[in-house]
Amino acid sequence: MRPDEARATGRAAGSTLRHLTAAVRGAHGAVSDTVHDLLAQVIGPIARPVQHVQDTFAAGVYAGVGLGLDLAARAAGHVVAHQQRDDEDRPSVHDGAAAHHLLAIGLGLHGDTMARDSVELAPALQLRRRHRRIHPTPEGLAGGYPDATGDVVVFVHGLFETEAAWALGAPDRPSYAARLRSDLGFTPVLVRYNTGLRVSESAADLDRLLADLVAGWPVALERLVLIGHSMGGLVVHGALALAESDDGQGQWHERVTDTVTLGTPHHGSPIARRVGHAVDRLEGTRRGRWLADFLRLRSDGIRDLMHGNVVRDDWIEHARDDIADRRTHPVPADDIRHWGVVAVTAQGRLPVGLAQQVGDLVVPHDSATHALPTPARRFCDDSVAVVAGVSHLGLLNDDRVYGQLVSWLRAPTRAT
Repeated sequence: MRPDEARATGRAAGSTLRHLTAAVRGAHGAVSDTVHDLLAQVIGPIARPVQHVQDTFAAGVYAGVGLGLDLAARAAGHVVAHQQRDDEDRPSVHDGAAAHHLLAIGLGLHGDTMARDSVELAPALQLRRRHRRIHPTPEGLAGGYPDATGDVVVFVHGLFETEAAWALGAPDRPSYAARLRSDLGFTPVLVRYNTGLRVSESAADLDRLLADLVAGWPVALERLVLIGHSMGGLVVHGALALAESDDGQGQWHERVTDTVTLGTPHHGSPIARRVGHAVDRLEGTRRGRWLADFLRLRSDGIRDLMHGNVVRDDWIEHARDDIADRRTHPVPADDIRHWGVVAVTAQGRLPVGLAQQVGDLVVPHDSATHALPTPARRFCDDSVAVVAGVSHLGLLNDDRVYGQLVSWLRAPTRAT
């Protein structure tokens, strides 16, 4: 960890501890309200002055504890940074295992605020290979991909993940990236991004990166395939929608022959919607307001997963906590083949309808298949594959899913 990253970690940890303290204070207040309401029924109005005194004392204690924890965490960050001030060659936190676990979870939960308050921990969307960043310049791409081929497959991970997620199951089973390289000659390109940002913001970053990649690729780039897991599929389709508009960053989308989404919540995730509805209900209650305030801290990326937002028009000019479906349904390009893999974990063990609602435990069947009337639907009836007994994360590395990828990607022609 570098000195600036240590200071940013202290700021992020302090803010988190302060919010957690506030949440505990809220829970304490809800319990106190319940207890004193019962006491008021037993001993009468005398219970209220006692409650007022206790609540005032508790508020002061919690405020002091929250501030103290915040300051202590920030101080610890500065101490670590000071100790490392003469070691400029220390590896970045983004190149270590922590970036794939704790930091990835933190970005998913609060990546939007971290991008503002602790920017050192929330880097822009970037290419990654062998635990380091690859800059999308002609020189950077030539050095990063010395074995480049004319066919490129770009992998975009999902919420709470990094590019390391695609190695799930290794070393027992090679990743899709490694297998597509050896079996079909694709050069795999892995992307990392801040999953707490708006999907449309990450899509805009991907649009710019792919424009640079196509312009600077070391060899003639003939074919581009985009594969996204979960939220990554929304980012892929958001980038394509932007590239095909007047605001896009070049003609990279003309090289795209196929997109594949794995367990992508095209219609959103019920989990994200339940959180949104919980905030809406709890904020109007005296005892639940603290929990609504805590849940409201979730990132904008998680908010986009309520309905599957992909472009800026899906959320702009609407309240941040608006729970209504405001999607504009951009029509997918009809000269690109769009494929979708859907996991149904309980298929064969539950009635069909219930199994489809359960889906992969995160995304239901209808959401993963983008079950919309044409022309907004992203898939044809024969361009969706359903795999049974696989979980949401299992889609990242599964032999049946890989077999489907190979069958779809063998033919390089664009859709007509």
